[in-house]
Amino acid sequence: MSKQIKASIKAKASSKTKTAMTTTADKSRKVWLAGLGAFSIAQKQGADLFEVMVSEGQSYQQRSEKVVRKLSNEVANLFESRMQPVRIRLKAIRSDAEAKIEHGLGRVMSYAGIPSKADVDALISRVDKLSRQLRAAK
Repeated sequence: MSKQIKASIKAKASSKTKTAMTTTADKSRKVWLAGLGAFSIAQKQGADLFEVMVSEGQSYQQRSEKVVRKLSNEVANLFESRMQPVRIRLKAIRSDAEAKIEHGLGRVMSYAGIPSKADVDALISRVDKLSRQLRAAK
């Protein structure tokens, strides 16, 4: 090849490399400047942005508390409605158990010769009646 052609090829390659380097450098510089711009804007608007975020946080907290209270009331009502039959059933079981225990204790006490409350009440009633009759006879 001739020297002229070789020089022309080198010049073209060199200009392409320089153009690519210039383009890359420009892009890098633009990215750097964009970062500096974002930092500057954040710095200028930081206090205002902070106040907006605080205000939004308070609003969100109030909305959340309202939803939680509503949900809590719904759960409490649902729980209460589901527990009502259980409470009624437990009350019936308790009454039945108490009656069985009282009956069993009454039988044990009668075997032992210990009077029941009903026996004592009947006796008191008889004594009161006899006392009234004695006072009336005098």
